[in-house]
Amino acid sequence: MWRSLKIHVRDLTRCKLKTFIILPLIFALAILIIWLHGEGVDTAMPYERQSKRLVHLDLKGAPPKISYYEQLFPLLREFGATGLLVEWEDVFPYWGDLQLLAAPHAYSNVEVAKMLQLAEDNKLEVIPLVQTFGHFEFVLKHDKFRPLREVESYPNALCPSRTESLNVVKAMISQLLQLHPNSKFVHIGADEVWHLGKCSKCQERMQSESKTKEHLFLDHVKSVANYTLGKHPSVKVIMWDDMFRSMDIDLIRESRLESLVEPMIWHYLPEFRISLDLLDKYSSIFPSIWAASSFKGATGPRQVITSINHHLYNHRSWIKFLIGGKRLSKFKTFRGYAITGWQRYDHYATLCELLPEAIPSLFVCLQTLKNGEFTDQMHSSISRKLGFSEPVELEVYPRPKPVPKALSFPGQEIYRGCMMLANYKVNLQRLLEHDIYQGWFGEWQMGHNFTNPLWVEELLSGHINSLRGNFISLRDQMQVALVQVYDESTVEEWLETHLLPDFRKVEKMAETALMQRQIGARVKDYRFGKNK
Repeated sequence: MWRSLKIHVRDLTRCKLKTFIILPLIFALAILIIWLHGEGVDTAMPYERQSKRLVHLDLKGAPPKISYYEQLFPLLREFGATGLLVEWEDVFPYWGDLQLLAAPHAYSNVEVAKMLQLAEDNKLEVIPLVQTFGHFEFVLKHDKFRPLREVESYPNALCPSRTESLNVVKAMISQLLQLHPNSKFVHIGADEVWHLGKCSKCQERMQSESKTKEHLFLDHVKSVANYTLGKHPSVKVIMWDDMFRSMDIDLIRESRLESLVEPMIWHYLPEFRISLDLLDKYSSIFPSIWAASSFKGATGPRQVITSINHHLYNHRSWIKFLIGGKRLSKFKTFRGYAITGWQRYDHYATLCELLPEAIPSLFVCLQTLKNGEFTDQMHSSISRKLGFSEPVELEVYPRPKPVPKALSFPGQEIYRGCMMLANYKVNLQRLLEHDIYQGWFGEWQMGHNFTNPLWVEELLSGHINSLRGNFISLRDQMQVALVQVYDESTVEEWLETHLLPDFRKVEKMAETALMQRQIGARVKDYRFGKNK
């Protein structure tokens, strides 16, 4: 890039202008050219110069209160984040014909503005993400938009052959960018479009226009991108890459998408499975590329605690793959990373790890990307800043494990509570597998009131009462901790999903044990008042 500046300092210094005026002008001109060239990283620059490390906020589940962002955003910047990838889904305050898309707990316009201002105050760029094809459940679940489903029974994918489909997407993008007037990028999703060419409308179109399912996908994405760029020419469009992976390279080239979109390659496993051939394929089409790693939400849809090691190795694999092999040089620009933190696997899935619980994992991943490595010294430094007296556990299993005392990051009470819950879940499982439970507390025995209270009492006093007390204490603690960060609907969902079902099992055990002690080892099927 510098060679393109056909200005030579040696020649300029021979001019009559003073050197102290000329050199700053040259520097300013160079910076201007780099800026015009486009934001991102010149792939010849060192690793630490990569410009974007976006933290993904998946708001389709457990959207935090704005007050939590006030505490979180300064720490994100301190630990190496440069921006946010905000997946609004149904908490965006849609209005007009789209108002029904906004959930009862959606943010208000004022709250969105406050959040964006907090990001700006902390020098965090905000890139909004709106799904426009697959993962369209939050739209297609409504009767008003049900006719736009590709498969009538499933809400996942939008039919790309109906005019109204594109009109809905256009309206969503228009409202989204209206509340993000300063955004330089917008992410249009378009991942995991599992249903293509299924509805009668698409099949008729495929037959009459000699199109394949891949054509339908490319045409829709192209229409969405063209609309976005037509209305907002200064905005660049990002999309997930997975639908391109198995697609014929010539087909992608024919669509001319290279001037419209920038793919974001996502991969969340510790062992890298993206092939070199895929990079070669993308680099022959797209000048700019993104990478997406993960800091939580990638190890199971019902996870309560985050395996930091899983996500650390995911980032190490990304670094080794892209940087170690100097493979970024294949692209004109590497924009940077989005560090994803999924809160649900789709709109209908249960809540997985909560954001406060995954803060240690997030900061380990951010520092690893920022520095290009993760060392023991970094481990100790991050742990101290978060309030751990010992280096934070990178592997949270097997459990139970000791739970650290009060920590110093926002939402630490939730982190500690989730660690306790993971311990209690294991203790409950051990109780269910205990010899006494298996031998004298079986379902048949309880149903017929036929057991020996000698062993039941030992189980009650030695295990059940202790575990019951732990669950009661944790329930009360988590109710207080969760309401500090989340709205009532999230608190209720998390408790009913992850804590209260196990607590009720233990409560039932305690009640049953007390009843068997009262019966006192009688004949099978004994009932008070019926047997004499």
